Amino acid sequence: MAREFRSPNKDVVQKIWKEFGLNEQRVKESVEALKKWLAMEPHLPEESGSLHEARLERWLIRCKNSMERTKQSIDLYYTLKSLSPEMMSDWNTQSKWFKTISKLAYYKAMPQLTSEYDRVVCFGILSKDPTDLVIEDWYRMALMTIEVRMCEDYTTRDIFIFDLANLTQAHVDKFSFPSMKKVEVCTMKAFGTRLKAFHIINTPPFAGVVVELVKSVLSSKLAARVYVHGTDLTELHKQVPKESLPTEMGGCGGSIIDNWNPWLKKLETYQDWFLQHENVKSDEKKRLGGKAISRDLFGFEDSFREPDVD
Repeated sequence: MAREFRSPNKDVVQKIWKEFGLNEQRVKESVEALKKWLAMEPHLPEESGSLHEARLERWLIRCKNSMERTKQSIDLYYTLKSLSPEMMSDWNTQSKWFKTISKLAYYKAMPQLTSEYDRVVCFGILSKDPTDLVIEDWYRMALMTIEVRMCEDYTTRDIFIFDLANLTQAHVDKFSFPSMKKVEVCTMKAFGTRLKAFHIINTPPFAGVVVELVKSVLSSKLAARVYVHGTDLTELHKQVPKESLPTEMGGCGGSIIDNWNPWLKKLETYQDWFLQHENVKSDEKKRLGGKAISRDLFGFEDSFREPDVD
């Protein structure tokens, strides 16, 4: 049975506001303050509309109601859209790359929040054939999912579950530190994701490289929240409610495919917005104090494509 993602109700929203010392009036004031700040930054783009305000509100929540952290996260988001196009551009659900990767891998926010208002996010490989799988496209599709959640979702933290059931040695060879580090920066810093736990399940004997890569791109604080379960999911079920897990992981939240297909349709509904938003990014030539450079963003040197100039 297909389970569609639904935005949390007003009662949940108010409880999450309360956790961060917010109410409806304070949220409105903070969003207005962020809009004024954006208008004063010459390198940042101008945006308007209800989706823009919704995303600003989510950024505020994800940054625990810290205006300074929220500003840093928003600035980084627009900067990465300019400087990391392989992750943050060509978000097109009709493109060949998207249609290919969506059949080979998934990245899905489960519909049922936990009792603490955490969102379980499951991701994994759908096919044992590694031929056409491009890891960077998987990461890009994941960021599209996070973008939609920035418009609709409301949650305190995320619980990641990385399923390696279909992982082969050939898949392992496709993973790399630079691309994984980039998606970590996009996810954790630009989108302000708060990670409660990172569970890796169904790990084959040769998956140690992937596990260590995951830990290496995370901060020491977050790396300590990585749990490896193998095929015995007893401990996972002690930490994550079965209502928020797909049936393949011993849960009662519907199968992976029954959850993934509705989510693909959800992404397709954002097609026009993705295309309109393609060039809404920072203009690094206007940044006060000079351009952002790769070692400041990722901790290592990298060559970036220069921003397009009209």
